[in-house]
Amino acid sequence: MGKRPLLPEEFRAEARTAFAFLVDGEGFCPAEDIDGGLRYRRADLTVRVWFLGGAESEVLTRLIPVAPDGTRGTGAWLDELYAAAECGPSRDVPAFASTRRAVVRRVHQHADALRRLLPRLPRQPVAP
Repeated sequence: MGKRPLLPEEFRAEARTAFAFLVDGEGFCPAEDIDGGLRYRRADLTVRVWFLGGAESEVLTRLIPVAPDGTRGTGAWLDELYAAAECGPSRDVPAFASTRRAVVRRVHQHADALRRLLPRLPRQPVAP
């Protein structure tokens, strides 16, 4: 039980590694720490990845479109977009993660799903 409080920190470290492809090849700025997770920004899209601890801990990823004028859209959960884009079933992007091992696994499942989804998303034009 002593390791339980470290899960949020371990989540952040693992997520920075797993989602590095966003910075390295997809044009996103380096991760910013946000309450409960990380945020990656690109001119047309924001990706937020959270670890919600508690009795039923979860790893969640949300994609939020950004219009050319900087207005942010409502966004959608990764599992929903993944299924809608016909990348696979939403169960490929599970959220429940109560142990360290499950957190690490979920982070990588989310990163893999996002890597597969991004090429299928339309890129919005960026304001000059």
